[in-house]
Amino acid sequence: MKRISLLAAGLLAAPLAWSAPGIAVYGGGYSWDTEFEGTVASGGEDIRMQDDLGFDEANQQVLYLGVEHAVPLIPNVRVRSLDLSDDASNRLQRNITFNGRTFLATTEVATDIDLDILDGTLYYTPLDNALKVNLGVTVRKIEGSINLDNLLVSTTKNFDETLPMLHASGRLNLPVPGVYVGGEIDTISYDGNTLRDLTARIGWRSDFLLGVELGYKHMDLKLDDVSDLDADLDMGGPYLAASLSF
Repeated sequence: MKRISLLAAGLLAAPLAWSAPGIAVYGGGYSWDTEFEGTVASGGEDIRMQDDLGFDEANQQVLYLGVEHAVPLIPNVRVRSLDLSDDASNRLQRNITFNGRTFLATTEVATDIDLDILDGTLYYTPLDNALKVNLGVTVRKIEGSINLDNLLVSTTKNFDETLPMLHASGRLNLPVPGVYVGGEIDTISYDGNTLRDLTARIGWRSDFLLGVELGYKHMDLKLDDVSDLDADLDMGGPYLAASLSF
């Protein structure tokens, strides 16, 4: 949440850079309707996020801020913060063990999951006309926690991982004023860890800074023994964004 506030402050300060020649500042935020699917494990067998823990759809918040310029060789930059959190409760149909604690079948278990994701993307734009193409790298820092709790047992597992990712995105202006379609991918896979972030979008930008965007975002997160945690999570759903371009 602190990172979200800092990026919001950056958006408010963006008009100060508008008058600088050759510099374009853009940013925005969106509400993402997604759900946690998949499994987690720590010291036991896989625990199913939906069937065992009862997770369903939730609303997440994303904010981003970027700067593009005309200076050769120096990459453009974008910072993005994703605050992904959800809670659920469910009556267990089987015994589960997580982080050295066993939760018995027929007991009610409350679960909180929190993923604080910060992206830093450096990219070049080799093509920039009606079709715009960006290529670069993203460094993603993930800080998270999973808490399981009932009347008898409680445990929290914290984890922290930083992953470099390949980045590619594109945007095509349609023959309707201000309307565009686009897509984006950030991905990496190594040592049993996989992270893949896919986005498809359609949007409209006005001549007076403001814009709106409708899209679908899907994220795959697979962690292999990171801080004694295994995770295979899928998060996906539609989003509606508001954007600013200076």
